[in-house]
Amino acid sequence: ADPGNNNTYRPEDTQNFTLLLAEFRRQLDDYGAQTGKHYLLTIATGAGEDKYTKIEMANIHQYLDWINLMTYDYYGAWATTGPTNFHAQLYNTPNNPATGITNTYNGDHAVTGFLAAGCACEQASTGCAI
Repeated sequence: ADPGNNNTYRPEDTQNFTLLLAEFRRQLDDYGAQTGKHYLLTIATGAGEDKYTKIEMANIHQYLDWINLMTYDYYGAWATTGPTNFHAQLYNTPNNPATGITNTYNGDHAVTGFLAAGCACEQASTGCAI
C-alpha cells in the first residue's frame, strides 16, 4: 500500500498497467478499423517522481495519443508536511518546507523526469492550476 493515501500497489502493477494500455489500444484500433475512425487513448498521471517511476514510460507511449502530466495538486490534506504548501509550482524554491522526494514536486522536475523516463515530448501535456 502507498502510505500516503492507502492505495494498493503491487510490483507487478507496473507491467500490468502497460499491458492494460496495450489491450485498450488494440481494441480501440480494431473498433476504429470497423468505423473508419481513430479513437484517442490518453492518460492523466501524477507528476511526482514517486508516482511516475511506477509507470513504464518508455513502453506506454506507443499506445497513447497524449500523456497529461498533472503538475498541480502536489500537496493537500493527504500530505505529511501538512495540507498547505506550494500547490502547482513551476520550479522549486528554497522556501519549500517539504523534505525528501516531495521536495522535488514541481513542474520543471516533472517534465524533465518524464522525458528522461522515455515519454515522447510530442505527446506530453502539462496540466496547470488556474
